[in-house]
Amino acid sequence: MIPMRPVPEKQFTLSYNFNSAEVAALAKFLRDNEENLPEGLELFYKALEDSVYKSLSLDEVKKFYS
Repeated sequence: MIPMRPVPEKQFTLSYNFNSAEVAALAKFLRDNEENLPEGLELFYKALEDSVYKSLSLDEVKKFYS
């Protein structure tokens, strides 16, 4: 189930271009710590994981997360 984003009281925008090493490190860290993910980061985690899945084959994803 995809969490729904609540309507925020205030918008905040942050522009940052992640390199592949940063995406890999964040994705692995969040996967390893998924049970302790702070409330409110669910959509960020899903977006990050989706970007990993879209850029790798299924075999590459299995190796990446192992």
